[in-house]
Amino acid sequence: MIDRTGSGTSSVQLFMAAALAAIFVLPSAAMSQILPHRAIYDLKLSKTQANSNVTHASGFFEFEWEDACSGWTVLHKTRLKVDYADGRSLDFGASHKSWEAKDGTSYQFFIKRDYNGGATEEVRGEAQRGEGDKPGIATYSIPEEREITLPKGAIFPTQHSLELLSAAEGESLPLWRVVFDGSGDDGFFGISAALARPLAPGEDLGEIADAVAAESSWRLQLAFFDIKNQTGAPEQEQALRIFANGIVDELELDYGDFVVKARLRELKPFEAPNC
Repeated sequence: MIDRTGSGTSSVQLFMAAALAAIFVLPSAAMSQILPHRAIYDLKLSKTQANSNVTHASGFFEFEWEDACSGWTVLHKTRLKVDYADGRSLDFGASHKSWEAKDGTSYQFFIKRDYNGGATEEVRGEAQRGEGDKPGIATYSIPEEREITLPKGAIFPTQHSLELLSAAEGESLPLWRVVFDGSGDDGFFGISAALARPLAPGEDLGEIADAVAAESSWRLQLAFFDIKNQTGAPEQEQALRIFANGIVDELELDYGDFVVKARLRELKPFEAPNC
C-alpha cells in the first residue's frame, strides 16, 4: 500500500478495493433496479501534484457481486503498480471476499494482500452489528485471534450502499456513515458522500450505454476518513458516477499527490439465483 510521500504503506487496498465494494452493492428495497454483475476496470495514472515523485501508475480492479439468497457475496481484486522518480516501484495486489446478511446484521470477510511478488498478508474474521444504540463486535481469526468493538452505528458495506443510493434518489445527500469491512488496522473508516450533480437517463453515456440507457445516475464525491485521526483531512477521496442499477463509471481515486482513474473495460451481468 502507498502513503502520500511514496514510502511505507497506507491506503490502496483499504480505500480502492473495499470502498468500491461499499459503492457497488445495493440490496433489499433497491433489488428491482439492481444488475448483479462482474465489472473489470483498467487503472491508470491521471494526474500528479507538482511535488509528487510518482511517475507512473497502472493496473486493474475486478469486482463481482452476486445474490446468495440469504445474503450478498462480493469479490473484488486489485492489482496496481506505481513507479517513483527515484527508481523505486511498488507492485501491490489484493483480493477481498465477503458475505453480508440481507438484513445487514452480520458480515464475514477474507482478505489477501501481496507486495512486490513477495510478502503476503491474510486477514479473516466476522462481525455482528450492535442492537439499537449498542456497539457491534468484530472477531478476527487470522492473522491472530482478537476482538474489537465497533463504533456505535457502524454498518457493513452492503447496507451502506443501500443508504447511499436511497439518499441520492431522495435528494438527501450529504451522507456520513462509519463502515466496517475488515481491512486496515481497525477495519472501519468514515465515509462522507456529497452530490456533485444528478444526471437524467441517457445523459452523457459512454461505452456502457446499453446497460444504463434507461437509468438515472448521480455524480458523487466521497471522502474516506480515519475516524481516530483528529486532523480532519481525508485519507483518500473519490469522484464517481453511480447508476440506479448499481453500475459505477467515471471513477477517479485521489491519493493527495497523485490521482488514479478507473475505466470500465468489461461488464457481464449475472442471472438471478433460484432461491
